[in-house]
Amino acid sequence: MTSTVIVDAMGGDSPLEVPVRAALDLCKEQRDLKIILTGSENEIKNIIKGSVPRNIHIVNAEEEILMDDPPAIAFRKKQNSSIHKAMDLLIKNEGDAFFSAGNTGAIVTTGFFKSGLIEGVSRPALATVYPSITNHKLVVLDLGATIEPKPENMRDYALLGAVLSSLITGKEKPAVSILNVGSEDNKGSRLVIESANMIRNSTDLNFIGFIEGNELFVDPKADVVVTDAFTGNITLKTVEGLNETIRTMLRSKIAPPKWGKIGNFFFKGIFGETLGKFQYNLYGAAFLLGVNHLIGVGHGRSNESAFRNAVLRLKRNVEKDFMNKLKEKVLENISEQKKIRDTLQ
Repeated sequence: MTSTVIVDAMGGDSPLEVPVRAALDLCKEQRDLKIILTGSENEIKNIIKGSVPRNIHIVNAEEEILMDDPPAIAFRKKQNSSIHKAMDLLIKNEGDAFFSAGNTGAIVTTGFFKSGLIEGVSRPALATVYPSITNHKLVVLDLGATIEPKPENMRDYALLGAVLSSLITGKEKPAVSILNVGSEDNKGSRLVIESANMIRNSTDLNFIGFIEGNELFVDPKADVVVTDAFTGNITLKTVEGLNETIRTMLRSKIAPPKWGKIGNFFFKGIFGETLGKFQYNLYGAAFLLGVNHLIGVGHGRSNESAFRNAVLRLKRNVEKDFMNKLKEKVLENISEQKKIRDTLQ
């Protein structure tokens, strides 16, 4: 089975060489992978220098959505951008998945309007899976799609996260929590309290209360943690920044530059696996859940490793028929919940 992943070659803070080189390396290694690069055709070909590999296709895009472009304006006025061209290919079924490290707001907005939402879902959410000390797989969302959600949006995040968790772990009813400043029922913002009541009253969800930030990666009782995008994105970047800080401090003590390769060997052997669990480039992409197509969103500062891992992650999920399974389970849950509401009325 050949999987086709569409990659926005123009998105992100890294130069164009980064996604192009990542695509070249991957297509040499993965014969059952096809990559469609959207971006400036001339610039991409100048980087490839020679004949384009059979499993790489280039779709020219005359415009680029910059990282500081307002999403709504970029959506309306940059229809010939690499993000728009990629999304058009995706909805025409010319690709199985789409990845971009570009403007998150523009990706979410374009996905919202072009891919559309799964029936019954009110807003999409960015989700990723984090490990804990106990290797517990924790789904966290929203990480950047909707800054000011409503309680019904948070309820839908809980459903999307629970379905994702179920597909990953096999659990029938994953435990759901909301990230909060305390575990008591009366603590938190109005949004958090109202969202908790809505999720608690949903018979299809296993809500177990609030979770505090210090519990996330130790031994969380939850399988899914729901939050608004503002809090979620800050949490994500704080964790990644702290991980990089600890890595740098430890390396300076255990593997100083004067030790050369020997120091790096010991450092990776002792701490590599543990610290690597929280490195963004090893995961590559967060999933944009709630839309009708498989979309991955990466860090603006994604390097070649991040692009590689993002594309491979999407490829694996295409092979697992992830998107169809997710949509099927989401629609089943929404249909069942509607039946229960109709019965109560």
